[in-house]
Amino acid sequence: MTVIPPPSARFPIDAVLPSLFGALRDHGGAVLRAPQGSGKTLRVPTALLEQPWLPGHHILVVVPHGLAARAACLRMATLLGEAPGETIGFRTVSNSLAGPRTRIELLSAAMFLRQIQDRPELADVGAVLFASVDRLQAGDPASEFPGAAILGAAFAREAREALCGRTLLLAMAERSDGAAMAALLGGGGAPVPVVTAAAGFPVAVRLREAGGGDADAAAAIRHALRDERGGVLAFLPDDGAIHRVAALLEDAGGFGPDILFIPLCDEAGEGPLAAAIAPAPPGRRKLVLATPFAEAGLGIADIRIVVDCGLTRRPGRDRARGLARPVTVPAGRDAGDRRAAAAGRQEAGVCYSLRPPPGQPEAMPPDLAPPDLVPPDLASLVLEMAAWGITDPATAPWSVLLPAGPSAAALALAISQATSLLARLGATGADGAITPLGERMVRLGLHPRLARLILGGADLGLGGLACMLAALLLEEAGSGEAVGDRGCADLQDMAARLLDEEQGREEGSHPGVDMRRAWRILERAQAWRRRIGIHQPVERRDCARVGELLALAYPDRTFLADLPSAPDFQGDAER
Repeated sequence: MTVIPPPSARFPIDAVLPSLFGALRDHGGAVLRAPQGSGKTLRVPTALLEQPWLPGHHILVVVPHGLAARAACLRMATLLGEAPGETIGFRTVSNSLAGPRTRIELLSAAMFLRQIQDRPELADVGAVLFASVDRLQAGDPASEFPGAAILGAAFAREAREALCGRTLLLAMAERSDGAAMAALLGGGGAPVPVVTAAAGFPVAVRLREAGGGDADAAAAIRHALRDERGGVLAFLPDDGAIHRVAALLEDAGGFGPDILFIPLCDEAGEGPLAAAIAPAPPGRRKLVLATPFAEAGLGIADIRIVVDCGLTRRPGRDRARGLARPVTVPAGRDAGDRRAAAAGRQEAGVCYSLRPPPGQPEAMPPDLAPPDLVPPDLASLVLEMAAWGITDPATAPWSVLLPAGPSAAALALAISQATSLLARLGATGADGAITPLGERMVRLGLHPRLARLILGGADLGLGGLACMLAALLLEEAGSGEAVGDRGCADLQDMAARLLDEEQGREEGSHPGVDMRRAWRILERAQAWRRRIGIHQPVERRDCARVGELLALAYPDRTFLADLPSAPDFQGDAER
């Protein structure tokens, strides 16, 4: 067994570990309420590993997304004086790192749902810890597969009861009272105990009126660097905003030699992630630009100042594509509190909070319905329920999955729409039970429309093109930004352009295409092809069959004209 270092005073969570472990030992589960930065993810798993009564050899830690899994793995391994992949490993949809000595494994929420579906007995797993459950609910912008981990927690509790297992279940929350999760983990019996830890250091919040634009964020960052000491963490709504604000800062004169500038995008490589997590070099301080994913607690060191742009991305409904599409909206009080807390992890800090002037209306793209007025897209969750054997999704724990969700009528409508779509896709039968095709679809971990598109395309000998088309649909729906210009009339034309770029044909003949995002689409499509085992080449003539593939994903559209066209290639920022 690896020797875990003794507790450090910089982990406020240490004060409640005895009562927390007593609750786990006596009740088989617990909910831990503690503020961001208190050491929940970093300290609790390693301390729990030392307990002689742990009923298993391994601990799984479920986090909202792959970036959080990689970041926590790196921080925990560093604290143990090891390299990642020894005692501490991680597993995400895109990659993994573990070895024969690995005992604590961090998983993205989507990966845990796959594991509990495939191996519900959780053999030799002593505990499953759900980190930041506030960030794991359906509708949360900082979760790769919203609702996956909460549903996985319900499945784990059911499996433990059915198989007489002993795996401990611990949910760790930041802002909720924990009552709903305590009842969920308690199952048919009494709710599990809720253990509460004290807050961290105080943070002074300074409000700044701003219109929500990139220039306002850049000005606030420059102001913070000039007037305050310590590292700066700026929260921006998405990767596009990070690139734009970084360009504004560079155009304004860049930074002095004392500033370590780290743009931390959602798909950041190991270099930027390691630089953000590690302490700043002597004589330097950090400036980190991050998205709302960082709210989940990436453990970014040496931060005393937070600049909160006041915006976030939350699921809207893209009617044209029938997929969830994030829209930029005000972040809200809870998100503001979480972001501000990042400034008070190690000492008293400061948060510059950007808010619109009184009475200023909030803009929303006209092609998207307001998130609060439409039912959420529940197709992915309902398909997972069918794979688990739940044929009536109305019996699912929606009060936990959607704590601030739609009305009962809107929820019933959303469930009806999801079940109808799954039946049309061939994923479920008339009785709601999953079909063999549905079992293949659910294993891809994609929206059912995209899963049907890829599998159906592979059956037609068009698997490569189907992956490219699915990646294009997902990129536009997921980012809300343009890939090309208005000269691209439809998805068939855009697919041909992407194929030209991938194969090196007609280089430079598509000046309207955003090459950074085009290559991201191609890389995602290639990753799917490798993971699924699709080796069919993509020929340019195959692009003429794009409509045939789209019909597989959109059987609910009556006329061909209802199928999604290419994106409006003016980005949201230009509208």
